[in-house]
Amino acid sequence: MILRLVAASLLALCGLLSMASGRDRETAREFFEKARQEHLLLLQKTESSRTISDYNKVIFLYRRVIDEDPTFGGADDSLFFTAQLYHEMGRRFGKKQHLTRAEYYYRFVAREYPITRHRAEAEKSALEVRGLITVGVPEEKAEQAPLVREPEPPPPDTPAAERPRSARAASPRIASMSSIRYWSNEDYTRVVIQFDREVEVKKEFLESPARLYLDFPGCRLQSGELAKTYAVNDLFIKQIRVGKNRPGVIRVVMDYEAVNTHTVFTLYDPFRIVVDTRGVGKKADQDVSSKPASQRMQTAEALIPLGSSGSEKKEVRKETPVIPSPTRQGDMSLTRVLGLKVGRVVIDPGHGGKDTGSIGPGGLKEKDLVLDVSIRLKKLLEERLGTDVVLTRSTDEFIPLEERTAIANQQGADLFLSVHANSSRSRRVSGSETFFLSFASSDDEREVASRENAGSQRNIHELENLLRQIALTDYHTESRQLAQLVQTNLWSQMKPFRPNQRNRGVKKAPFIVLIGANMPSVLTEIGFISNTSDEKFLKQDDARSTMAEALYKGVEEYFRALGTLPLVERTAVTQ
Repeated sequence: MILRLVAASLLALCGLLSMASGRDRETAREFFEKARQEHLLLLQKTESSRTISDYNKVIFLYRRVIDEDPTFGGADDSLFFTAQLYHEMGRRFGKKQHLTRAEYYYRFVAREYPITRHRAEAEKSALEVRGLITVGVPEEKAEQAPLVREPEPPPPDTPAAERPRSARAASPRIASMSSIRYWSNEDYTRVVIQFDREVEVKKEFLESPARLYLDFPGCRLQSGELAKTYAVNDLFIKQIRVGKNRPGVIRVVMDYEAVNTHTVFTLYDPFRIVVDTRGVGKKADQDVSSKPASQRMQTAEALIPLGSSGSEKKEVRKETPVIPSPTRQGDMSLTRVLGLKVGRVVIDPGHGGKDTGSIGPGGLKEKDLVLDVSIRLKKLLEERLGTDVVLTRSTDEFIPLEERTAIANQQGADLFLSVHANSSRSRRVSGSETFFLSFASSDDEREVASRENAGSQRNIHELENLLRQIALTDYHTESRQLAQLVQTNLWSQMKPFRPNQRNRGVKKAPFIVLIGANMPSVLTEIGFISNTSDEKFLKQDDARSTMAEALYKGVEEYFRALGTLPLVERTAVTQ
């Protein structure tokens, strides 16, 4: 027996040595990055929609990290995350084998990587899992197992009497709060609370001390780790406290620095409560210019990297003082009266990752097209105007709609341009159109907004009700002007190549990605990807360059109208 143990130990040691000697650090790093991306995509799904296959896909990638190089800096993270994934699978699906694997990986990472930052939590979690294996999955956890086995609803024409008895008798499941995220800058804070299903919310604001609390009856926390205090410490919110108020009720409290204006609204697919706070906090007079333009922020689920300009060189540009001109309607908005300038532009390539957007009859994906055009536009703005440009995404990744606006606000953007390609049930429809945030006045406008919002008509009506509560600020006038300039240039630049293309003009609709933007913002649809002719044209490299040029000219003319067009001569400064 002793000889067998010694032999087994020697074999294990030889295995580790052979792995270490043949390690591939770069390949391990690639698998780690891919695993983290897939892990984030998994976390963005509602818990009820996560399948065993989804979990195994991420676990496989983390285990490949160890296979390639067990000494890689992310090896301990890979093992710990693997344990967490098995742990969650055990709770959700009620299978002992998942819990056994979770315990093994927790103990392995704590034993083999003694200086890992995960050691204490791994040891604690291993004991918790051992308890679940010993006594079985608690009733509260076990009730989640049927989530993947729910009976499908009967066809629409099935009489009520013929419907499955189990479906009729089933009691409603308790909703789970899956994450809480926040973004902030000196003008604004956005908090997003996500659930696995629609929930009721009761809110109340108290002034002494200033705080907003939200109660969610019939809810529980998906993970006990969510029940804690999140230190925000920005100009508006000191902290966010999450916990149980009483059995079956989750309470979220936002402790404010001072009494401020806040708006609470809901988004769907998945269901989210969004709280936007604006106003002047008590620390508003402090110097905030020293804060970095690009940050990485910790959320309840994962690190979410914000986009950055990616430029190694910045240019010192000289500006020619120009008297701002009125808008096309003859307005002199506050932006123009005060001579406010455009210093940073955020470009938002629509969709990405699991959200492909529209797909043309020839297979062209909207997410790929608009990313390409956006990258070209970024280059034009940086090279010709020396403008600081930030992309909400620079790769094929999924970013929730509300996060895109938050990125623009947190980056302190002066202009926000969301780039999309349109789609229609009729393949004869073609042309370009540009939107700014307002009430939709036609079914066509509502249809486009519903598609880009990835929601229902019900969601569109709720967003319009929200707009009635939010004063359409000075940005409304500037956004309309920006939309007109962008659309005019899109059509004029495309006319020589596509003389029969229709100019669909400037329109308005309640787009989620534009709600809450603290700057002039528009959403442009550069063509109908559902139209065979449009799709064929948009596949061409020259066509995409022309699109980027058209968008550039629209932004340039807006710069000129504000009197902020920089001189051509610039001096490069290497940082």
